[in-house]
Amino acid sequence: WVYKKDWTIKLPKGVPPSVFNSFAALIPSAIVMLIFFIIRILFEFTPYENAFDFVYKVLQAPLMAVGDSLGAEIIYVLLSSVFWFFGINGPSVTNTVYSPMHMSLSVENVKAFQQGLSLPHIYTQQFVDMFETFGGGGSTLSLVILMVTVCKSQRIKQLGKLSLVPGIFGINEPIIFGLPIVLNPIMIIPFIGVPLMNTILSSIAFKTGFLPYTNGVNLPWTTPIGFSGFLVTGSIKASIFQLILLALGCLVYYPFIKTLDKNYLKDESSENTKDESEDISFDDISIDDL
Repeated sequence: WVYKKDWTIKLPKGVPPSVFNSFAALIPSAIVMLIFFIIRILFEFTPYENAFDFVYKVLQAPLMAVGDSLGAEIIYVLLSSVFWFFGINGPSVTNTVYSPMHMSLSVENVKAFQQGLSLPHIYTQQFVDMFETFGGGGSTLSLVILMVTVCKSQRIKQLGKLSLVPGIFGINEPIIFGLPIVLNPIMIIPFIGVPLMNTILSSIAFKTGFLPYTNGVNLPWTTPIGFSGFLVTGSIKASIFQLILLALGCLVYYPFIKTLDKNYLKDESSENTKDESEDISFDDISIDDL
């Protein structure tokens, strides 16, 4: 707008373009600085005193209050899982809204922990990473274990072996796109159901005091379960609880992966039969047929 009004410093035509552009930006920059300076002065006459407190109290605090609830966390899990089902990285979408809330709640827990106060929040980033969706979206570490141990299809078993180590560290794209989970109606139910189960059971465990609240330690989401539970709570019970969730996840995934396993076994057996029928044996060739 300032440029359109031609409110710029005029310089002779012989001035180099780099110098001309630098001077041309002075007046627009000064106007922008003046506007924000006036806004800052005006905020000092309000209860908020500055723009940062205004944003926190008017926008961030209400969002944190909404985000610090079981209902909001269930919506987060549902949306993330549904996006994954359609081949979209769910957390990359939902975290644009949820990550600031989760991280803010984590920071408040850290401050309370450092001051020796009771920890105020359950639904922190550590809750999501270490109890809700450990092993990746859908909490598929349970699924990978079943693929390796109980499945008979070579396709599933080999994929499980390849995905086991990444799955321990929370990387499950080989399962999402290789099994696949994407657009697979058989696997969508446990893929949504297991993280929902983890969320609800973990919420109960924290709210009843069975587990201490997460201390807000900024632990990488790739930290394996067992270690992560202890590090973010300081309690060995959290590590044991993670293993219980892992076992329950296996129970939920079991009937679905076995159904898929049977389907893949049929496909593999039919392919083997077809290959055998196409094999040519020289023993069947007779000179009389020539």
